[in-house]
Amino acid sequence: MDTRRIVDSHFHIFDLSVRNAYPNQNASHGFPSEEQAEINRSHTVEEAETTLAQSGVRTGVFVQCYNDCPEEMDWVFKEAEKHQFLKGVVGGLDLTKHDKMKADYCKVLQKQRPKFVGIRHLIDFEEDDFLTRADVHAGLKILSKNNLTFDLQSYPATIQHIPLIAAKFPQLKMVIDHIAKPDYVQGGFEQWAKDMAEAAKFKNVYCKLSGLINEVPFWSVDSFKPYVDHCLAVFGVTRCMFGSDWPVCKLAQPHADYKKVLKLLEDLTEHLTEEEKNLIFFQNVIDFYGLEGVE
Repeated sequence: MDTRRIVDSHFHIFDLSVRNAYPNQNASHGFPSEEQAEINRSHTVEEAETTLAQSGVRTGVFVQCYNDCPEEMDWVFKEAEKHQFLKGVVGGLDLTKHDKMKADYCKVLQKQRPKFVGIRHLIDFEEDDFLTRADVHAGLKILSKNNLTFDLQSYPATIQHIPLIAAKFPQLKMVIDHIAKPDYVQGGFEQWAKDMAEAAKFKNVYCKLSGLINEVPFWSVDSFKPYVDHCLAVFGVTRCMFGSDWPVCKLAQPHADYKKVLKLLEDLTEHLTEEEKNLIFFQNVIDFYGLEGVE
């Protein structure tokens, strides 16, 4: 690994005892589950900072774990008080609860740091047409008006709806997490590739090159090369960004630590110039989320 600067666009922290005490318990609060034995324990901000630093990563963005959970955001902000590496927070607010959403984000916008940068709604707990709903669009309009971003926790059946919201809200920057989780094992590359290309036509749509390593048992670089190459081709190097998805990445078989996740994307982008790599691993994340104080 060289000495390039790296910002991790996507990591998680959670405390299981705190999680269990959150109000408004819903299906998303089942993460991590007993079946996810490798990560079914608390993962602290201290462990995250140490893990990233061991790979030379000095800055990261926290992304929500739980739907409709402003209490998670409050906890993360408190945990981040003494940890300068955490520069951005993507919160888990419900796009369909508009008054509550506005009240919750207004509260955290008053905090000095880290910066509240946007929200994610775990749409895999919703119907496939969730992104087409009028109440969801009303929530996205609120994000757009307040210069916040939207993390798309998408999957193949939902990619087709991204052009609709991208066209309707051209000022709203949105990013597809985990390259929309294509089915690497059972196939479907052609349809996934077509839908991603349609989404990429909209310049306000970005793509996280994240969440790969734990999706293919006994993975190799070649397992992901056609997918990452396609994302780079349709989104371009200016709209793709590195994300580790730590600690979920530890579910990989065989086990993969943070360094292996980083090395995987370095191998998948080895053909790019240093300037292009700098965009993917560093600058694009800063620009997309509007991060401040990144060295």
